[in-house]
Amino acid sequence: MKKKMWLAAGLLGALLLSGCGAKNAAMDNANPGFTQMTAEMDKSDWGLGTNAGGQKFDAVQDSSGKEGAEDYQPASEKLIRTITMRVQTKEFETLLSYLEARISEVGGYIQYSRIYGGDAEYSGYRSAELTLRIPQNSLDPFVSSISENASVVYKTENARNVALEYADTEAHLKALQIEQERFLELLGKAESLDTIITLERHLTDLRYEIESYAAKLRVYDNQVSYSTVSLEISEVKRVVVPESDPSLFSRMKEGFIDTFYKVQEGAGNFLVWFVTNLLYLLVFGAVIAVVVVVFRKAIRRSEAKSAAARKAYQQKMDEEQHDRMDIEK
Repeated sequence: MKKKMWLAAGLLGALLLSGCGAKNAAMDNANPGFTQMTAEMDKSDWGLGTNAGGQKFDAVQDSSGKEGAEDYQPASEKLIRTITMRVQTKEFETLLSYLEARISEVGGYIQYSRIYGGDAEYSGYRSAELTLRIPQNSLDPFVSSISENASVVYKTENARNVALEYADTEAHLKALQIEQERFLELLGKAESLDTIITLERHLTDLRYEIESYAAKLRVYDNQVSYSTVSLEISEVKRVVVPESDPSLFSRMKEGFIDTFYKVQEGAGNFLVWFVTNLLYLLVFGAVIAVVVVVFRKAIRRSEAKSAAARKAYQQKMDEEQHDRMDIEK
């Protein structure tokens, strides 16, 4: 039984080998020049291996002197840090001027800026939304300087380590560059037109992939070198400093002060709105008064006409009744 199994396995292996040989022969016949040049380049000592995806990598030797897989060294940290802050300030213009000077001092830049508010009809308070790019080595001192010049209401930080993704992208880029060098060498030795066209097509694809991986590395470098600070600034009249563990009395006191402040602020806003729009109110009041007077006069005329019509109708009915009575007599 075992002999039969070994015999069947041998026959299956022979069939597979013969099929692969026929396929390779067909490819050689289709483009003999390209296949011959590729074989010659493979015989040369490039010191290259091939991974499971067909990409080339430098072969390395272990301590025993045998060639093994590529040794991956521990990559240094590459942190992409993002900080989101919401602050309050009484001195809006002063804080913005300070931030502009501080950003220029540390070598950062403003990626996005939006300032809005300041309507005279209401409180006149302004707000700002800023997206800042700050060098990573200056990020912590920069954030501390914001906390020193404004009241921080909310703050969160996110750090993402892209060291492994960066190393993997670099490895892919290096493998593609080595493969490009090999194809350029093949192109220099190519003689037939078909071989040259085939190599140029492969080189075009390689150049696109190389540029894509290089662009990805540049994006990583920018995100690592410059951290992102999303800052929201609110102009207020009263800055509330949050307590870490407020007592019950402190919470009641703060709630009462906050309510009193809101009532006072609302009354002031209403007074400002009323005085600002007083001219509109007078014009609208005059128009409404004229409309009311005209409408009331129209109603009175209509009522007078209706009364006169009823009176004339009643007189007519009385006259007809008298006429009937005279006829009956």
